[in-house]
Amino acid sequence: MRSLVVCPNWVGDLVMAAPVIRALADAGRQVVALAKPGLRPLAGLLAGITTTLDRLPDDRDTIEAIRAAGCAEAVILPNSFHSAWLPFRAGIPRRAGYRTQLRAPLLDPGLPLPRGRRRRPQIADYAELLTALGVPPPPDWVPRIELPASLAEQGRERLERARLRPGEGPLVGLFPGAEAGPAKRWPWRRYAALARELRRARPDVQPLIVAGPKELWMAVRVHEESGKLHPVIGPELDLAGLAGVLAHLDLLVTNDSGPMHLAAALGVPCVALFGPTDPRRTAPAGDGHRVLYLDRRCSPCFRRRCPFLHHSCLRGLTVERVRDTALARLAEIRPPGGGGAGA
Repeated sequence: MRSLVVCPNWVGDLVMAAPVIRALADAGRQVVALAKPGLRPLAGLLAGITTTLDRLPDDRDTIEAIRAAGCAEAVILPNSFHSAWLPFRAGIPRRAGYRTQLRAPLLDPGLPLPRGRRRRPQIADYAELLTALGVPPPPDWVPRIELPASLAEQGRERLERARLRPGEGPLVGLFPGAEAGPAKRWPWRRYAALARELRRARPDVQPLIVAGPKELWMAVRVHEESGKLHPVIGPELDLAGLAGVLAHLDLLVTNDSGPMHLAAALGVPCVALFGPTDPRRTAPAGDGHRVLYLDRRCSPCFRRRCPFLHHSCLRGLTVERVRDTALARLAEIRPPGGGGAGA
């Protein structure tokens, strides 16, 4: 049986969907992934996918490509009307998804949105879709990505061109961005202060600033504010190339973001800073991560911008607290004076 997976539109959500793809493949399905073109390099890293289709600008072309793939069922992970309409128009007989945005007639089976879903892990939503199709769950719900050796080597070379030394002093990535909105971003000046504090506390630490194309301005400001010592890496890379770089990190300090989930799936420990979103739903999966969350009366609000304009859910996290958490986790991974780990 060939199964279509309509992929989420965000990097982190797609990473969290990796166990769904693994479960379908383990159940004997040939998995066809429908993803936005920018996510295709990431989809190519997820074990179990046999074919990837692009969501093209013209829906007629996308529908024709889906129809030609010959899928007998679809797992619709996004909750938008459009994501259910495409497999419906392509004539896929079974289409599992949640009954939201007036799309119930497009689904078979259609599931009601569970109460309190924002207070439970997002992977629980995906688990119910598998159950509706009679697919056994995966052994665990921790996303894992195994990089090809060639991609890991390209990442190492990219770091070396930036005058960093993988395998020597600990590599600590700082990711000041979050595409879903400014409310999710710890102030960029604090990332700059954190870079200085980490180097002051542990001179062997090698900080680098991770950025995608949309975060370049923030990354440059952090670079300049922290003395122009720490390179900016990532804006020119696709998601597979970014994964090749992240895989060499010893630690990533990050907002709740796509690179957070990507790093966690690569086995990189994260210090994750949460504010308007709920770590119960989207914390990095797996062991070894540290989540900092103040749980204000107004949080989690899930807003793109703070409705009260004070952003205290993130601004209340001090540089000292983030520094101490990062240093403590780093001491467990790479004690001062210890040998190089080497990714």
